[in-house]
Amino acid sequence: MEENIGFLRRVSGHTFDTIYDLLFTTERVVALIVEHPSDVQPRKPGMTEMLIGSRMGRQRERIERKKIAEERRRLYDEKGLDELIGLHRLNFEIPYRDIASVEVGRGLLQSALKFHLSGTSEPGRTIRFRLKRKQEEEARRMVSLLPLSK
Repeated sequence: MEENIGFLRRVSGHTFDTIYDLLFTTERVVALIVEHPSDVQPRKPGMTEMLIGSRMGRQRERIERKKIAEERRRLYDEKGLDELIGLHRLNFEIPYRDIASVEVGRGLLQSALKFHLSGTSEPGRTIRFRLKRKQEEEARRMVSLLPLSK
């Protein structure tokens, strides 16, 4: 029976403004989209924004993005593991049997969690998530719990 091992929240994937929560289970890692640049379409600036700047518009956009993220997380909590991947076109899974190795590393400007794949239709592919420095230790802990063949 597949069980949850833990979460790594708010990691960046693809681009810095594409945010995922990673769910680690006993069989796979499930990447769940939380925020995406296309979630909120930029609005045409109103008269107030034209006069005093776009600060109010950016604030509204942040509030909308936060609501969307909260709604997605609520929905993710309500669904079973197998349903999660189908909830959004950008959700995906990485079965452990397809992982050759996992790396948590620190670069010059940022940290990263890298899954090097072997058993997929794209051998040699690497899936990379950017981490905040404070997430490094938690990422290392999660990776140490994964049932990967050594």
